Amino acid sequence: MIKRGRKEVKQTYIDNNFGGKGRMYITQFLGKDAALEQVPGFPDDFDSSLHFLHELILEPGAVIGEHTHSGSEEIYFMVEGAGEMIIDGTRIHMEEGDAVLTGNNSTHSFTVTGSTPVKMIVVEAGVHS
Repeated sequence: MIKRGRKEVKQTYIDNNFGGKGRMYITQFLGKDAALEQVPGFPDDFDSSLHFLHELILEPGAVIGEHTHSGSEEIYFMVEGAGEMIIDGTRIHMEEGDAVLTGNNSTHSFTVTGSTPVKMIVVEAGVHS
């Protein structure tokens, strides 16, 4: 059993993630996002194909640049705010309560479209071989 909360995990930030713009705040509660080397994590948490669970907070106007995950899928759950995700060229409006799956080898980006910050929960898992 593992339990971690805000008291145990430090929030960090990245500017211009994946060639995007603005600041992205990350609280990596479980696991480790290998694509974000500068964000501390817990790579030995899972015995399964799960990689991480983290909270993202993006400032108004922030953009996560286009990138591809090979060998994994991600679930983005919108807690607060509004934005637009582009997955393999398809634009998807996201608002509070929406969940989106980015599949293995999909290319995706995200832009905050509202005037308030976006808060999302992101979970990544490896694909079955």
